[in-house]
Amino acid sequence: MGTVLHPVGPLPPRAYWLRRVLIVLVVVLVVALVWWLFAGMGSGSPAAGPTGSGTPTPTTTPTSPTSTPTPTHTTTSPTSTPTATTTSPSPTSTAGVAACPDSAIKVTALTDATSYPAGKDPRLTVEVGNIGTVSCKRDVGQVALELIVSSGSARTWSSDDCNPGGSHAVVTLRAGQTFSTTVVWSRTTSAPGCPSGKPKAAPGHYQLVARNLTLKSAPAPFQLL
Repeated sequence: MGTVLHPVGPLPPRAYWLRRVLIVLVVVLVVALVWWLFAGMGSGSPAAGPTGSGTPTPTTTPTSPTSTPTPTHTTTSPTSTPTATTTSPSPTSTAGVAACPDSAIKVTALTDATSYPAGKDPRLTVEVGNIGTVSCKRDVGQVALELIVSSGSARTWSSDDCNPGGSHAVVTLRAGQTFSTTVVWSRTTSAPGCPSGKPKAAPGHYQLVARNLTLKSAPAPFQLL
């Protein structure tokens, strides 16, 4: 015990104490290293593997469909040129068919209303019907048709004033069949030769008469407001 506390040798005591401290430190380090290795093997847990992430669900942004506008049909209504709008008999197969006598034809004048407020243009129609018992042929072309508007005894407008003449259209009318043509009157008065600058028809009572060749219809009364 005395040699441990008081080392004996040719070297100074300090040298022996330094050696002993170094030996103790080495031993402590070895023991600590051994303990760390065994502690790590006994309590260590395997590293958790990376957690796979699910495939992201793509977000779809719906595109609002562009609605297709419904086409708007704008009809330009002529002032005096008739435009066929209803039954149009075939202009063919007239060979061997006799011409319609006036007694087998009825001409009718029609308006689409009995009164028209300001800004509303009348639709005027001429009908040519076969009231006979057999088929016959009749000219229903522009040259054979006329619409006449008058107020009392004063002639106000005619479809022939600005569009005189025109083409022929001979068609076969079966018994009971009717051909009709409609125009929109812009309320402008007219005269033969179609002079410009004619005024609008004034409010009042009027009547429409339709003509096919030499046959005329009964008057159809209406009112402009």
